[in-house]
Amino acid sequence: MTPGSELKLWLSAACLAAMLSMPAAAQIAPQVENVPIPANRDSFNLSFAEIKSLSSVKDFEILGHSYFKVPERTAWAKAEGRSGTEVGSGFNTVRVYDGIAYLAGYSFPQTLYGILIADVRDPANMKPLSFIPCNPGARCAYLRVNRQKHILMFGHDAEAASPNKLKPGEVARSGWSFYDVADPAHPKELSFVAAAPGGKTHGMDADDRYVYGCSQYSSDLSREGLQIIDYSDPVHATTVGTWHVQGMSKGEEYGPLDRAGPDGKPQLIQCHEIVYYNDRLYLAWRDAGMQILDVKDRSKPALLGTYDYVPPFHGGFLGAAHTAAPVVVDPGQNPNLVVMTDEIFDCPNGFGRIVDVSDMNNPDVIAKKRSANLQTIATFRVPHVQDVFDYAKKEFYCAAPGGPAGSLSNTTHLPWFDQRSSSLVYVTWYDEGVRVMDISNPFAPRFTGYFLSPRFAGPGKADRETREIFQDPDTNLLYVTDGNGGGLTVLRYTGPIPKNPPLPGAR
Repeated sequence: MTPGSELKLWLSAACLAAMLSMPAAAQIAPQVENVPIPANRDSFNLSFAEIKSLSSVKDFEILGHSYFKVPERTAWAKAEGRSGTEVGSGFNTVRVYDGIAYLAGYSFPQTLYGILIADVRDPANMKPLSFIPCNPGARCAYLRVNRQKHILMFGHDAEAASPNKLKPGEVARSGWSFYDVADPAHPKELSFVAAAPGGKTHGMDADDRYVYGCSQYSSDLSREGLQIIDYSDPVHATTVGTWHVQGMSKGEEYGPLDRAGPDGKPQLIQCHEIVYYNDRLYLAWRDAGMQILDVKDRSKPALLGTYDYVPPFHGGFLGAAHTAAPVVVDPGQNPNLVVMTDEIFDCPNGFGRIVDVSDMNNPDVIAKKRSANLQTIATFRVPHVQDVFDYAKKEFYCAAPGGPAGSLSNTTHLPWFDQRSSSLVYVTWYDEGVRVMDISNPFAPRFTGYFLSPRFAGPGKADRETREIFQDPDTNLLYVTDGNGGGLTVLRYTGPIPKNPPLPGAR
């Protein structure tokens, strides 16, 4: 080694040590001004030219939009029995393969209770192909698709407000549906795997053989746990494994970190979202934080590590953690970093974290000889609603300047990595639209581009509800859903793509 290279190595080590000695950096998203919608225009009846002109955009090109005002929408969405104009379909999860979009309807507000399948090969002329209704008394807001096997999978989550009413004495059939979508215009049901009657389901993920679902799989569970389903024979899909946090099942006591929040109120302990990678599950478990499981043996999930930050932080009325997304740099290798997002509407609103999980790669952790050592190395937030503290009242002030407290939904939601660079992350952010982050230096991530749709504020809503984003693996186009009835928008990212992967975790 040359003297010069020794110096460079020493300087690199010194810089890294200096970063680690500092508290986690708090990165602030820039405030983006909304384009005002003219008073005589209905935000749910805009032309494509108006969609583009009334959006706030940096580093994106808007290629297409559809409200998808399909006949299967609810009476509420069609403005039947209420004042105001009709809205489009509200969507949550979106997946796009081979020019076909699979869209899970959203229910807050009540717009669409089912799965819409659409032809999106021409973003300027997207066409509905078929519709699968949710079971009576349920919503179905989460889905996954096995592209090679042409299998659509989605959950049924019991919801009393569903317009697909149950018959007297009936209980909602909660659980997981499997459909053959080789012909997307004519989907065929293959099987159904039940959860507890009238139970809840939520987020999910899948690999080529297994579905991993947040599910109240037993009537003894207080909320959703983990249900693992083998669908290798999709006509006879079956549950092969389950797991839950201690205290969720009847007769159990919660651990000391899962009992009360900083306000003294009971925590919400629930499986919310799941990301599968390399025989591990990264689960966002609301106020229990992130749970990392080894699922090499799907019948016996094993806990590898927990990152629980409630308390000292609060989780609000919905609970804290929304998604824990591993940062995949080397395919097949376990990640060093996880991008975590909250979903907190209480004050202060939810924000994001970048967590160093490199210690998970230590064999001692795998052998369960000691607890995993996980650490937040950066956080990211919005500036204009949740960094204001009223010292007289000793509380955060969460509202736009001059607006009523609690009027905005400025919470992080879903992170999605661009397949061209593990350092490029899109984060959906409710009122704040889509924000782009460069995490090549995860100790100091940078906000760059953004897309804020027109303000699709339906009845009872103050702003847009940007929910989820997905990148087409073939075209790199991005598909963004709005939950208020704003439908689906197709984007092309035009900004810089980071060349370097994120710096690895430090331990």
